[in-house]
Amino acid sequence: MPWREPGFSATERVTLKLRGLYEQFGYRKYHVGQFEEYALYLRFKSFLTGGRILSFTDLDGRLLALKPDVTLSIAKNTQLSGGAEKSYYIENVYRESASTGAMKEIRQMGLEYLGGDGAYAQAEALYLARETLKAVGPAHVLELSHMGFLLGLFDALGLEGEAREKVLSCLSSKSAHGVAEEARRAGIGAAGVEALAKLCSLSGEFSQTLAQARELCLNPRMTAALNELNQAAEAAGVDESLRLDFTLQGDMEYYDGLMMAGYLSGAPRAVLYGGRYDGLMKKLGRDACAVGFALYLDDLKGLPRPQSDCDVDVLLLAGDGCDPAKLLAEVRALTGQGLRVRVDTQPPEGLRCGEVRRFEGRDSQC
Repeated sequence: MPWREPGFSATERVTLKLRGLYEQFGYRKYHVGQFEEYALYLRFKSFLTGGRILSFTDLDGRLLALKPDVTLSIAKNTQLSGGAEKSYYIENVYRESASTGAMKEIRQMGLEYLGGDGAYAQAEALYLARETLKAVGPAHVLELSHMGFLLGLFDALGLEGEAREKVLSCLSSKSAHGVAEEARRAGIGAAGVEALAKLCSLSGEFSQTLAQARELCLNPRMTAALNELNQAAEAAGVDESLRLDFTLQGDMEYYDGLMMAGYLSGAPRAVLYGGRYDGLMKKLGRDACAVGFALYLDDLKGLPRPQSDCDVDVLLLAGDGCDPAKLLAEVRALTGQGLRVRVDTQPPEGLRCGEVRRFEGRDSQC
């Protein structure tokens, strides 16, 4: 007997659900070509995560690359004509594995909001990032940060160049000792060293951590960054899933606003990353807001399947002599409520269903 997959996989169900969600908010599906000119990725290499880029020479002599990133391609190729351009995608990217050094094919689903009002774009992206995590699993955490807060602190302390990069690296690994050592080597005073070291532990519940961060503000840029974060979070709805973590960061050349990382119970690392990247748009010659995020679909495969994840919602048992017109009408009524329905004479072996009902409508001709 041939093997058949029992309906959609968990990942397929997630992508279907998210497509509906994103399209409700006006996003349109965007297909990115598998190849892009290598020069584009070489120019923006620091924007990309990962190491080597897999490249080859095309028949016409051009040097092409298997795309290691979707955001860069969308930002480059989307035409902005006054209003915002809102796109979502389901694509494969090709990157070097940090652990093995081998090239990996990675499945992503994400969205990009280009142009329009920056404050609203951040709020909507934050809301949809949280709804994305909810669609995968109820137990989730969305960590937030703001590059403007970090850059404002660096500006206030006069931390620049290579010293700034070293401090950021230590912040990323949450090494307060490393941050303090690098800051001292850069000639930062004791008060500045202490403020930088505090960033490593500036993490926790949103409202409480925001209040702690306000105590570190040394200039208007830092205050404005926290106000932006608070505005976006309040618009999206502050709940227990939102946390602040100021060690979360992106490349300073491209990211200058909201940063996000999403975690799910059962996943060993973040499954969602995103942020505001107006700096990339400027590098592409466009003065426009840009914010988005990507969900790493491959990381969802190992998650435990919830008990409520049934094959059908209703198993409708219909015996001999049932009126087919009445039976089909009952099925249509149930599916019209959004339920998944299966009709059978007895429960199939291995079928997981939310509810079993018996249909008693008889054929009047029998």
